[in-house]
Amino acid sequence: MYKPIQAILPVVLLLMLLLLLPYQRDFAFAEEAPQSDGVIVKYKATDDEPINELIEKVEVPKGQTTDKLIEKLEKRKNVEYAEPNYLFKKMEIPNDPAYIDQWHHENLGTEAAWTKSMGANGMIVAIIDDGIDRKHEDLTGKIVNAYDTIRKRKNILPEGQHGTHIAGIIAGSANNGIGGAGVAPNVKLMPINVFEGKYADTANIIEAIHYAIQHKANIINMSLGVNAYSEAFNKAVQEASKKGILIVAAAGNEGDMGKNVQRVYPAAYSNVISVASTDKSDKRTSYSNYDSTVDIAAPGDKILSTLPHGRYGWMSGTSMATPMVAGVAALIWSNEPKLNKTEVEYRLYDSAKDLGTKGKDIYYGNGKVNAKKALEMKTLARPVVQTISDKDIKVTGNIPADFKTGTVSIYTDKKQLATVKINGQKTFAATIAKQTAGTAISTRIIDNSGNKSVPVTFKVEDKTAPSKPSVNTVGDNTVKVTGKAEAGSSVTVKNRSTVLGKANANGAGNFTITISKKQKAGIVLSITATDKAGNTSQFKTVTVADKTAPSKPTVDKVTTKTTIVTGKAEANSTMSIKVSGKEIGSATATNKGTFAVRIPKQKAGKNLYVTAKDKAKHVSEARKVTVTK
Repeated sequence: MYKPIQAILPVVLLLMLLLLLPYQRDFAFAEEAPQSDGVIVKYKATDDEPINELIEKVEVPKGQTTDKLIEKLEKRKNVEYAEPNYLFKKMEIPNDPAYIDQWHHENLGTEAAWTKSMGANGMIVAIIDDGIDRKHEDLTGKIVNAYDTIRKRKNILPEGQHGTHIAGIIAGSANNGIGGAGVAPNVKLMPINVFEGKYADTANIIEAIHYAIQHKANIINMSLGVNAYSEAFNKAVQEASKKGILIVAAAGNEGDMGKNVQRVYPAAYSNVISVASTDKSDKRTSYSNYDSTVDIAAPGDKILSTLPHGRYGWMSGTSMATPMVAGVAALIWSNEPKLNKTEVEYRLYDSAKDLGTKGKDIYYGNGKVNAKKALEMKTLARPVVQTISDKDIKVTGNIPADFKTGTVSIYTDKKQLATVKINGQKTFAATIAKQTAGTAISTRIIDNSGNKSVPVTFKVEDKTAPSKPSVNTVGDNTVKVTGKAEAGSSVTVKNRSTVLGKANANGAGNFTITISKKQKAGIVLSITATDKAGNTSQFKTVTVADKTAPSKPTVDKVTTKTTIVTGKAEANSTMSIKVSGKEIGSATATNKGTFAVRIPKQKAGKNLYVTAKDKAKHVSEARKVTVTK
């Protein structure tokens, strides 16, 4: 097995070449048959009618459909049930001699799927790989708009071994008496070479994706990957997805490295179906990568397909599993061309055979692809669902007009929230636990045959205001307001209606706001937090603390005859006069800041020290005054 060499830009093939061998055998395949010939009616038993006379074949009147006739008949009191009179066909297999050795067909159920479709001629699968043998007898007549990104030329490609093998898995001809058969033998292929030797660079793959978009590919197969994220590559992938192209990519062949496995791109990008590999026993192959990004599994071990120069041989790897999924997707889309990309994707998942842990898991994703079931199922119209907020406990919606009986399933990616039975109702309501804002809730309808709609998904709206912010002490000596609020919220500081400053709380909820200027002690500030949904908290009030000592007082002249010392200081501050460290007088300044402190007469030359202490007990610098005669 050739495994990816870790690099930033180079991308390597995900394959394992085991053996090359020719085949010769002979089988026949029956032509397709119509679905039904009229209706079978089963009448209710009576005492007068024996059992063998209770079933009757009824032809569909001109201008009426089979479904309408069944609906009309089942309304009769004497009818137990009515159903289509299905036409059966011989379950023969293609006359391609190597078909019997392509074990994956039986594993996938392709023969049953082919009774519905072998692929439409207008369905195009782009293979971004290392080229293709365009002259191979099993691939001739299938190639459209081939392109080589290395040499910038059309319709001339390297005869890539890997790409040729993948092409045969997807669309090798059936019933041509040679080789094997592809999963969707009647579809067209758009091979695009991006490799020069062992490697392809990101720029060439991006060019290939754009080429596939421009030339109207329906599906892109990328059996390649690298353990490094590229924003440019991802943007090209998302562009193709937005254009309605279904993208399938290999999950990678490093699974036997255990915990050292890294995510492989493009498989790990969103809107890409990541494919793991299984063997004949439906077990994960040891080399198949596993991760939460794996979406589906498919046969990938010892797969027989086309090789250059008219040969056939086996290869193994997630590279081989990927075109299995691309081929089944092509069958689904060919059979139901009105489906969109998302509906085809969900059909693959909904019809897959669940393997491993029940439900989606890291090894098999949604399960192993099942061609038979995928073409037997149908996609239901989606319900209309009303969004809810984090304050609501009810999910409501409308059921499509043609939906009769079944269930409505409401769930998140972590658990089932509710299931509602439907028996003719056209609306539904389900009680659920309150959900956190931003939680994705999905709703889909499922009929009694297991057919499903594509999920309707929405995020729970945020209608809950943040809690009041917590705010640290704000002093009159600072322009910083700090504290904690809801992470990511916008925090605003106001003095009454005047906004003093704003800032965003970080991921931990911490915020620091620089306000326009220092505020006086005693001023009341209000602080609020507004979340991203526009909900605003109740305001938190903070009184600006006095953190500033009073200014040095001014003192009038003091003489040997002075018994009252006068001057000016901070309003309402407590004045103190000391001599040699001993207080000789004190008083409170008026609300205008004037003061008068009674003292004993002092001798000339004595130094008085006058201070002001505010209510916060901050003491000013002392004013030194020398007594004069």
